[in-house]
Amino acid sequence: MQGSAVASGGDAGRRAAFRLEGMDRVRLGRALGYGARHAGKALVNAVDAATSPAPPGTAAASTAAHSRAGEGTTRTAERAAEIHRSVVGAGTQARGIGKSFWTPLKTFSSVIWLQVTGTFFTVFALLMGEGVWKLRGSFHAPVSSPEAHKVYFYLLVFMGFAYFAISNFVRASLREHR
Repeated sequence: MQGSAVASGGDAGRRAAFRLEGMDRVRLGRALGYGARHAGKALVNAVDAATSPAPPGTAAASTAAHSRAGEGTTRTAERAAEIHRSVVGAGTQARGIGKSFWTPLKTFSSVIWLQVTGTFFTVFALLMGEGVWKLRGSFHAPVSSPEAHKVYFYLLVFMGFAYFAISNFVRASLREHR
């Protein structure tokens, strides 16, 4: 997405969103990919150079070469360790980017799910409430009569669905404002 870095009215959010003026995504991706491959190869070469045994030769020549090569090997090992730290740091930042993307999406989808199921519970509660309303005269019937059993059953189911509907909407509200 190409944009301009100029924003009117001091809109800092828009300014931050369009910092990359005219940046080509493909070129950026290739450059980052090349850099990552090059850093990986350099790290492998540095580790191989640091861990390879000294070439066979005379003891005096080997000792002199070892003292001169020790400095270069130390620098190479330090450089390899620095590259390793930067690669590990990049991995940590990449996980942070993933979390910053998935966490709001997870929260949003769970809130939507709670609201949808709350709506279904509300519909069923309304249907059972309608049945209770139609049979409200049966509350005065004897408790052992079939009409009274039916109205008490409808009332019990209505209260269950109403409870689930209300609790889903309350949970969705709490999760949304967390």
